[in-house]
Amino acid sequence: MTLQTDQQNAANDKEKELKLNSIGSAQRERLAFIDFALYFLGEVTRKDLIDRFAVGHAATTRDFALYKEIIPNNLKLDMRSKKYYKQPEFTPLFELDLSKTLATIALGYGDGFSGHQDFPISCESPKSLTVPRTPIMAALCEGIYRNKLIEIAYFSTSSGKSTRVIAPHSLVNSGNRWHVRSFDRKNNQFMDVVCNRVISALLLEDSPQSHERIESDRQWQKFIELELIPHPKQNNPEAIELDFEMKNGKKIIEARAALAGYLLRKWEVDCSQDGSLHHTVGYQLALANPQALYQVTSACLAPGYREE
Repeated sequence: MTLQTDQQNAANDKEKELKLNSIGSAQRERLAFIDFALYFLGEVTRKDLIDRFAVGHAATTRDFALYKEIIPNNLKLDMRSKKYYKQPEFTPLFELDLSKTLATIALGYGDGFSGHQDFPISCESPKSLTVPRTPIMAALCEGIYRNKLIEIAYFSTSSGKSTRVIAPHSLVNSGNRWHVRSFDRKNNQFMDVVCNRVISALLLEDSPQSHERIESDRQWQKFIELELIPHPKQNNPEAIELDFEMKNGKKIIEARAALAGYLLRKWEVDCSQDGSLHHTVGYQLALANPQALYQVTSACLAPGYREE
């Protein structure tokens, strides 16, 4: 009986996949929206699709008919309210990326071009204090995409304003600010260029040399394991284990060496040898293997870390 059920489920999944692969990307996106609204809001209407995608009634009729054809037990139309309601046996048609889903809930619907719609659930999150300027980010992205050098006017905390040529290869959001990982010809090394400190950016026609490309960025190419544990001085470590979905009292994260310090700072991980930061509000985690940060350039950002 179980074998037959498994075979039937596999056949149903295959049929769903074939139907989804046979439709265009625009309709697939609308089906995903129906699935998302049912899953997180419990209901969806044709007007929701019209407002979100600027399509006509005929298109929404086809969308709901196709969704019901693919997975009939997910929704039911209430003729009085004209709403489709989620059914108790609902199973999502699409696999969601929860991080992106939560971003939609926090920031609302929008693609940066066609406008913005607030999500119908109130959600508050801290506003970013550092939002880079659009022309600067556009130039940096073009440089990365086209593999070109960029001449920038840059303000450094140590040397003030200067002009330098960089070979950017990746954008990074550290949680507190945006920076671009680049080879800096002035300092003759790879470094993190803070996007907000770039005053101007001029795309050059020259391409980076081999030692200036991402393949030669050793700190970027090197991955290390960070073993996070509840802070040893926590009274109830089980609560922290639940917060961070730890297994056997720890959570192991693989991170690029170039980013490890940023991550440990963002997560407020005590990286000191003696747990001396516990008295500071917020340090619920500790790094069980601080030796992993040896010769990691970003380790200077890790809270409490001191290289022996």
